[in-house]
Amino acid sequence: MHYAEPLAIYSLHFDRGDTESRTIPLWNPVTDARLGEQPEWIRGARSEPVAYVRGSRPSVRVSLLANHFVPPSFELSAFGPSLCPAAGVNTSVRWLGPHPVSLERTAGWNTLAEPVHFNRPLPNHIGVHGLELQWFAEWTDADGSTRKLFLGNSRHELFTTGAPMRQGEPGAPPCGAYTPLLRWSSRWCAGLESRKDICDALLRGLPETGLRYGIPAWTVRHMLAVGGGMCGGWYQLFQQLANCQGVALEGRTLHLLPHENPRTDEVRWEALVAVAPGINQLEPSRLTRLHGRFQDSLRYPFAPDEPVELLGRAESRYAFMSGWDDGHCLNFLEDSGRLYLYDACFLTEAVELDMPLPPTDGRPVRLSQESSFRRRYLHPTLPLLMGTLRANGRLWEVDLERNELGITVGTEQVPEIDIMWTR
Repeated sequence: MHYAEPLAIYSLHFDRGDTESRTIPLWNPVTDARLGEQPEWIRGARSEPVAYVRGSRPSVRVSLLANHFVPPSFELSAFGPSLCPAAGVNTSVRWLGPHPVSLERTAGWNTLAEPVHFNRPLPNHIGVHGLELQWFAEWTDADGSTRKLFLGNSRHELFTTGAPMRQGEPGAPPCGAYTPLLRWSSRWCAGLESRKDICDALLRGLPETGLRYGIPAWTVRHMLAVGGGMCGGWYQLFQQLANCQGVALEGRTLHLLPHENPRTDEVRWEALVAVAPGINQLEPSRLTRLHGRFQDSLRYPFAPDEPVELLGRAESRYAFMSGWDDGHCLNFLEDSGRLYLYDACFLTEAVELDMPLPPTDGRPVRLSQESSFRRRYLHPTLPLLMGTLRANGRLWEVDLERNELGITVGTEQVPEIDIMWTR
């Protein structure tokens, strides 16, 4: 590629994660490759984003392309708008330089031996920033005349995050974050400080992603590729969005514990049932829903020999089957002595609970009707329990292969529910 200018800025390669700069590695979810293996900015060819913890001071390796009439030595500088201007004032600042440069050759490419450090830190708050730099070479001729040569513009998308990330999160890249997640979280949480406010903003922003619940995908990368996922992917995605801003969440999977009665062949309970369509869905997903005739009991408990009114409904619902093999995945935030539950699949607001963080050992936990988890989360979000029950002289079985859906009763009607928690 040929440029007519005597000297031009050709490529910029930002630092790769040293302690001082606090760089956040970004990853392409399609290729699963880390950005920045090559220069993030190449004139006319590439412009990739870069990310730092707020208040960081980046450095960048600079390559120049010399053509003709180039001084062998000069000072390199880059000017651009302030990212934290005073109200109503649009100021330009010197972001880099003056940095002394001695060219190895006055025709062709030159990569400076040392990185050039920014003169000032990036904004000390969460945000997404567009920075356009104007690059200049300045020198003094033999006769004492000062000269200034314009080397071109470079445009950069910069993300600043709230705090360093925790590494090794489920489904995350080896370090850093997938680019869409860091872009979303930095924009939705711009200017926020508290961990609770950040998580609330993330939950409100999720519909903007266009990702849908009920798509058969269970990892963040797979979700980004196919446009949505199941709860196992959604809780990882929400956890990683929070981690982008340095907020650590705890993930848990809720399992329903069944009880079989060999004398009556009853099973109480075989599934937690949701009637809401889930995030970005107008109706339950055709890919993962249960569609059939549900028999809803208007009251519970009932004796097997008494008449029971069952309301037959032909509709679609989601079912989270009991036992270890299925469950519903959630996130929890501990903040200022309080516990908050986040369900990225079905809720738009956090639920505050009067309970400790759930354990992960899979031990049975019995929930009474007065449990805050039941009252504030389970009853409104998973409002039905499905069981194999005897009523009106017959056994109503749950057999999904034959599309038999047993009897469903209101979660709030059941005196006690046994559950298990795992990671």
